[in-house]
Amino acid sequence: MGLGKGLVRIVLIAALAAACAMIGASLQAQEAARDDSIFLPETLELAATGYTFTEGPAWDGARIIFSDIPGDAVHVLVPGESAAKVLYAPSANANGHTFDLQGRLLNAEHGSGAITRWTLEGGRQVIVSAYEGKRLNSPNDVVVRSDGLILFTDPPYGLGQRTSEVGFSGVFALGEASGRMVLIDDTLSRPNGLALSPDETVLYVGDTATQTVWAYDLAADGTASGKRLIVDVTDDSKPGRVDGVRVDCRGNIYVTCPGGICVVDPVRGIVLERLATPKRATNLAWGGADLSELYITALTDVYRVKTRAKGTGSSSR
Repeated sequence: MGLGKGLVRIVLIAALAAACAMIGASLQAQEAARDDSIFLPETLELAATGYTFTEGPAWDGARIIFSDIPGDAVHVLVPGESAAKVLYAPSANANGHTFDLQGRLLNAEHGSGAITRWTLEGGRQVIVSAYEGKRLNSPNDVVVRSDGLILFTDPPYGLGQRTSEVGFSGVFALGEASGRMVLIDDTLSRPNGLALSPDETVLYVGDTATQTVWAYDLAADGTASGKRLIVDVTDDSKPGRVDGVRVDCRGNIYVTCPGGICVVDPVRGIVLERLATPKRATNLAWGGADLSELYITALTDVYRVKTRAKGTGSSSR
């Protein structure tokens, strides 16, 4: 007999936790020989430029994929090559990206109001575009749990002249196989980036309007409880806002913030470190052979920086 879905999920999470623990132990063993900074000095570099508004970076194991939302195209950059290439267009103004359990690209479409799947062979497939019969606003970012649960945010940025049918900005969980959709939160003003803790028991969501990051205890069925504020990074003296969110193997949160990127300790609710970016950062994703590089979309550009951390999450394969 095959393993039950619950047991499979436990095994997957246990394997992920073990891998992160091994990486953490290795990093701790090296601490005496290095300083405490997460970002390696003098390694921030321009990886791609010449776009209108870049977003949604995701690493497929060999390349970084990202959106140019107004350009209505999704691009792909192979490290070492001089320029990115168009992966597909039009893109329905795709915004955030991640990968499903089979490694296929999922998209939060700013323009269409849908979460979609795109493959070279099959093109675009709509996964969900409505909640309780009402059209979604403008899905912004998306992640996938190790059992296939799809989690996404739905602010109103792409509504244009449309009136919101759902009537709120939402954070959702979707079981694609069952079609069951769970509303996690409808009280955030502008829910944006989101990420799971390494053990997948906590969901982090950034709220652009209030410059805050929130946490939820996430149950196996996609329901959430225990909503709590993790950090407020408001700083009106610097350009930039809370937007993209990622997590490393140690559980630290990486979030775009005023001035660039903030690394947050979710237990103490403090900013551990900041990375200044040349332009306003919009999102970020782990990449590189060992997931120790951070790719950052920033208005017209994409940047890359080396770190002493290791990434985790469905946006890094």
